[in-house]
Amino acid sequence: MATLEKLARLSEPSIQGARLAREIVSSAKESLSQSQRDYAAIYEIHPKLGFLIADNQVQAKLCASLIDGLTLHLADIETSVTQRRQQAGELRKDMAMVIELLKSREVVEREFRCPPNVTGKHTLYDHIDQDAVDELSRMTGEGLEELEVIAESDVARCKLALEEAGGAADLHDSEDISVTWSAVGDIKELVEESGRAAAEIAQDSQSMDHHCDQLRDTIRDLEADDSETGDRLLSLDDYNVLLRDTDEIPMIVADLREVLADIQRRAEEINVRYLQYSAFYQENLRKFAAIARISAAVDKYVEATRESQVRYVQLLADIDSGLEDTWSLVSWYRNFHSAYDSLIAEVHRRRHAQKVLFAAVEDMRSRLDGMYLEEMRLRTGFVEKSGPFLPSDLCPFIQDPPASFVIEEAEGERSHQG
Repeated sequence: MATLEKLARLSEPSIQGARLAREIVSSAKESLSQSQRDYAAIYEIHPKLGFLIADNQVQAKLCASLIDGLTLHLADIETSVTQRRQQAGELRKDMAMVIELLKSREVVEREFRCPPNVTGKHTLYDHIDQDAVDELSRMTGEGLEELEVIAESDVARCKLALEEAGGAADLHDSEDISVTWSAVGDIKELVEESGRAAAEIAQDSQSMDHHCDQLRDTIRDLEADDSETGDRLLSLDDYNVLLRDTDEIPMIVADLREVLADIQRRAEEINVRYLQYSAFYQENLRKFAAIARISAAVDKYVEATRESQVRYVQLLADIDSGLEDTWSLVSWYRNFHSAYDSLIAEVHRRRHAQKVLFAAVEDMRSRLDGMYLEEMRLRTGFVEKSGPFLPSDLCPFIQDPPASFVIEEAEGERSHQG
């Protein structure tokens, strides 16, 4: 029964090797199954992720612009009211100063008219419309008060919108990852490569199982046969084949382990890609939600302040117009005060010019009268001396008196001499 003993010694390593092979095959199938699940998930995620990446990039820029615009709008609201309130305060001071200046300037020249409703001291202030100044100040003040109410409400809503939007923290650029179909194809190729490898080691495992079955069947046949003829049931060549196959088991198991390691390495690589895809997909979903939140917050603010903003813009225009009119009045009153000084100088200059002109006219009138009398004397003497001897029809005009001239004041400035 030496043959049985030899076969028994072959059976133990064969069975152990087949068991190890089956375990390797099981691990390979598990890794392959994991790779297939990861690939299926990647294949499903890919189009969604591709859309999110492309859309989020565009929407993120728009949202960043919306947030920047909202932030600038908030700053503009806060500064607009402050600036106009400051301008109005400065203009009130300027107006009060120029009015006091006009009140302090008394009009004493007799040529200047005094308004009929003035009973006391006549000043430049009596020639301005205080009611118009008060009305302009009242309208500007009421506009500023309404503007502040609207601004306070809109600022609160704007800050709430920025708070709800959560800023642009969730819109930062993500880590770069390839989401092209070629990258998905590379992953598919890894899965297919692992599938082919798993099929090959499954065949090797089946071959080892077949080897064990051969050993078991041969041992069973030898045990059932007559002990004297049993050794003749197994030829030396058959034994050598069994022995060779058994000796190759450790090498085959080592090869299977190398193949399993490659399958597991690819499975790990695929799993890493899946985890990247999944994490990137979740990140872009969060970004998509952040974009939706920002858009909703801005839309909510715009809708809530639609009417108030129309009124706000109108008030700004009205207030700016009122401030401009007030500044024009202040400037005009200052020029009025300065022009009054020039007016006094001009009146004095005209008085002197009129005095010089009247003196020249009186001198000319006196000279013309003297010349007329002298001419009249000469003509009278001639007529008295020679006239009686001259026929009247010889020179009829010889009897005419000399021409006389009258200097009259033409229409224009009337004399204001008292």
